[in-house]
Amino acid sequence: MSSDLEKSKNKRAMAAVPEEVLAKKRNLGREEGQEEEEKKDSPALLPMPRGSRGCFIDPRWLTAKIAKDKMDAAKLAPIPPVKIPTLEHFKPPPRFHTRALLPLRESGSKAALSAAKSLVGISSSLDIGSKPLKRCSGLLIDWDEESKTCVVLTTAHLIRTKDSPVNVWFGGEEYTSNADVTVHLLDGTSEKGQLLYYQPHYDLAFVRVKVDQPIQLPSFSEEVTFAEEVLRLGRDNMLDLRITYGRAAYQNPVIDERYHYMYFDCADDDNDDDEYDSGGLVISLDGKIVGMFNISSRGSFIPSSILLSCVDLWKKYGRIPRPQLGMAFEAIKLLEPAHVDKIWRMCHIDDGLVVQEVLKGSPADKFGIERGDIVECFNGESISNTVELENRLMNTCKGLSDNYNDLIEVHVSVGVFHTLKKQRRIGELTVSVSDLGEVIARGLPTHRILGMNFVLCDMLQRTWIKSYCLMNSLPEKGCQATRCFCAGRTVLDT
Repeated sequence: MSSDLEKSKNKRAMAAVPEEVLAKKRNLGREEGQEEEEKKDSPALLPMPRGSRGCFIDPRWLTAKIAKDKMDAAKLAPIPPVKIPTLEHFKPPPRFHTRALLPLRESGSKAALSAAKSLVGISSSLDIGSKPLKRCSGLLIDWDEESKTCVVLTTAHLIRTKDSPVNVWFGGEEYTSNADVTVHLLDGTSEKGQLLYYQPHYDLAFVRVKVDQPIQLPSFSEEVTFAEEVLRLGRDNMLDLRITYGRAAYQNPVIDERYHYMYFDCADDDNDDDEYDSGGLVISLDGKIVGMFNISSRGSFIPSSILLSCVDLWKKYGRIPRPQLGMAFEAIKLLEPAHVDKIWRMCHIDDGLVVQEVLKGSPADKFGIERGDIVECFNGESISNTVELENRLMNTCKGLSDNYNDLIEVHVSVGVFHTLKKQRRIGELTVSVSDLGEVIARGLPTHRILGMNFVLCDMLQRTWIKSYCLMNSLPEKGCQATRCFCAGRTVLDT
């Protein structure tokens, strides 16, 4: 009786809501129809077209099958975890927390983190979306609150497309001002940059970029002593901070370097990877910037004294003018002590700049300055190294006209000791002013040796060519001196 009663109740309940039953049937039928359509359209279930079995497969079926496999793989692929920077197992390329640097851990970390707030990444390419031309670092030096833009100071390597075929004093570098520049900001975003100006002699470039938030402007120090402990900072292609320990050094430039640099002496030169550090910072242990790094074989950097003068001149003129003396130098005090002793014994001079090259036809050449002469003073003040000389040269432009077009030439005074004549002279040179890279080797002859052309400065002509002739026993061709480099026949005078 009870079971019959329950069945009758269920029948009455079902009869009471026939619309719900019909709706469920309709929905069920619709879902089954959708499944059939999905199965029918599924690339994996498409029947292979006639003739596809065997050695030939219909490309339409194959394309559909590949698409289906990709869809299935995407569904099964694990969702990548969200990266949490505080929990990331971070391994910086150059480690700073090492046993050797334990005494610097606290002060060095504080200095690096403070200066890094002004350090960004920057890259360039010849066309939008193309392979990058260069990737380096840059320094935020100015922020305009009204326009929400910032100026980035970096290296002109950013837009250099060709290096000098010989060395920087011969010229021949090429730059592209139309490069697409991207600034990689500290929050991980990237903004298109606008190239404002580049100066090839100092290897500097200025870029403007949109920055919504105020920035921390850097602090500079113009005083850096020999062998002072410093840190080199850069940002790699992931924007991670690179910290390298070293010491600041004054050195005489080699033949392929400008003479306004100081040098970053790294204890582990063999493993010193500075790929992204060009345009980066060299800082003291109190966090102040003492220079901007420039990739070279010896780790050169532009001292802050010159860097700040460049920024001041750029803000004043929109360019960076520089008097061009037409000479290259070495500092006596930076030579080997035995060499300094010999110069003192022969010339009674132990300070000043030894002239290494003189541009033919320059004011210095016309005044009678020759290779080996010593410049003892500049504008009435003694001079000890080439960084001092470069600062004096830049100061001669600061107090002149406010109009860049008026800076055609300047008058400078030099005190010279003529080594061969054992004679001192003071003369005034009228030198040209330019913001281009200074070329000193112009006018040197090209020599043909064993069927090859060579353009070599006097220094190389007296060493490399002479040694080459001796080793190969080349015949003389009209030269009075035995085995002289003049055995190479001049084929072109530029």
